[in-house]
Amino acid sequence: MTPVQIISLVVALIFLFQVLVYTSKHKLKDQVAFFWLLISLAGVIIAISLPFFNVLVSKIGIYYMPSLFFLLALILILNILIYQNVLISKQQDKIKDLTQEMALLKHSIQEKERNL
Repeated sequence: MTPVQIISLVVALIFLFQVLVYTSKHKLKDQVAFFWLLISLAGVIIAISLPFFNVLVSKIGIYYMPSLFFLLALILILNILIYQNVLISKQQDKIKDLTQEMALLKHSIQEKERNL
């Protein structure tokens, strides 16, 4: 193994361990934890098979392998941002609905207290 492979593997394993710790402490929900487990396992697999990716990338016609990984990482990060924004929008709608429902319930309680 080359030093780059060793460093990549160590970083990927640390990331995998971090995901497992957060999952075991219930800081990550199941759906999100599964996604991050897949990403971390993909990192471990990529770190182990870097020579294979060097050959594959040269056959595709890309001369600098890290540029492909940076492009894929950028696409992944943009997709994660879009997904998080969708979740935030849904949560904002839920908060608005719950706030309105709570205000109606408070108003109803106040009306009943006045009638007593």
